[in-house]
Amino acid sequence: MSVHQAPHPAPSEITRQSILSLAVVAEGPVTVVEVRGPIDMGTVDLLVDLVDRVTSGRPLPVLVLDLSGVSFFCAAGITALLTVRRRVAARGCSLVVRRPSRITVAVLNMVGLRDEFTTE
Repeated sequence: MSVHQAPHPAPSEITRQSILSLAVVAEGPVTVVEVRGPIDMGTVDLLVDLVDRVTSGRPLPVLVLDLSGVSFFCAAGITALLTVRRRVAARGCSLVVRRPSRITVAVLNMVGLRDEFTTE
C-alpha cells in the first residue's frame, strides 16, 4: 500500500479589521449614539468611552443606542451594553436601545437578556 500526501493549500489570509463607526446625534432632549459595524473585543472600549464622554458633560434625560447597523455582536457586546447601562444610570440617565440588529437580538435572546433593556 502506498500513501500519497498532497500538500495542503496555503490558507488564504483573511484579515478582518474591526471597524466600528460611532456617531452622536441630538434629537431634541435625547442624545442618540448610532453604532455601525461589529461590537467585539476590539471595539467595545470605543463604544463605552464614547458613551462616558457624551454623558459626562451635561446631564442627559435619555441616551439612545441605535444598534440597527451592528453587524457582529458577541459576549463582549453584552458586557459593553451592561456597562453602558450601569454607567448611564449612575448619572441619572435612562438608556434606550433602538432598533437592535438581528444578530444583536439573537445573542441577547440566547443569554436571556433581551427584556433587560428598554427598546424602541
